[in-house]
Amino acid sequence: MILRIVQIVILIIAVVYVAIVQNANPDALALPGLLPLPVWLVVGLTAVLSFLAGWLPATVRAWRLRREVGRLERRVADLESHVPSYDRARAAPVIPDRAPPAVAQEGEAQEAGSDTEDAERTDG
Repeated sequence: MILRIVQIVILIIAVVYVAIVQNANPDALALPGLLPLPVWLVVGLTAVLSFLAGWLPATVRAWRLRREVGRLERRVADLESHVPSYDRARAAPVIPDRAPPAVAQEGEAQEAGSDTEDAERTDG
């Protein structure tokens, strides 16, 4: 929103500037190879051509990037359809040819951890 306001203010300043220059010098500009043209027409035509020179490549690039994003999104959707879902019940194994891991109780897990710690202390 702020950018749009700044653009409008710059446009108004440019129009006022061209009007002041045109009133100060009402004679037409004699450009080489062209007919004599009024200042407002030369400045306006230059502004329009400059805008198009910047807008056209940016628009083409944005269009290409949107196509690329769409192609990549379709590719991701295709690849995701081949990935197994991990939202299964706890009883179902993640690897189909292996049994589900045994669920250790908290006491057993703590004891197993203390055994490995004791082994590391004696080795080190």
